[in-house]
Amino acid sequence: QVYSVEGGKVTLQPIVPDQLKPLTSILWKRNDNLVVEWFKKLDSTDYYGAFRGQTNLDIETGRLEIDTLDGTYSGVYSVEFNGQLQSESYKVDVIKKVPKPTVVLKPLTCPNEDTCTLICDGDTTGTEPVTYSWRTDQMDFYEESGKSTIISKDYSDVKHFFCQMKNPVSHEDSDPMKNPVSQ
Repeated sequence: QVYSVEGGKVTLQPIVPDQLKPLTSILWKRNDNLVVEWFKKLDSTDYYGAFRGQTNLDIETGRLEIDTLDGTYSGVYSVEFNGQLQSESYKVDVIKKVPKPTVVLKPLTCPNEDTCTLICDGDTTGTEPVTYSWRTDQMDFYEESGKSTIISKDYSDVKHFFCQMKNPVSHEDSDPMKNPVSQ
């Protein structure tokens, strides 16, 4: 699986078996729809649909580069060399960068409760898969956990909490949240 950031570029680099060299034709498909085809005999390269102007095929190696990606380029890509479908396919997922998260306190009456929940909040539409991590001002690293974490009076010596959202193409840290249970 290949993840690429929306607006970015993806490169698919197949391996050409020795018995198929030199290449005389290359055919790339996405979800069984034509992307590009090249025939040495005709000395022509034809790009199809949304791939026109966004795609570059290296006729020596079969490498496919797609620029300025958006979600329409997500899918399963396959390649044929000299009319033979290659066993390796490429699942491409074009996703957005994660937003800068905000730490949200639940319930708002937290300082009066035994435990409070902190939620790492932000609009993650189109950014999946997202992982969430937490740290305090007393830690140098984030510990991966869920979207929320529970704190109690045991954390009263901590000054601030931070959360991080991360996906395969980006990560963002929240601003510090003042500890609601510290005195």
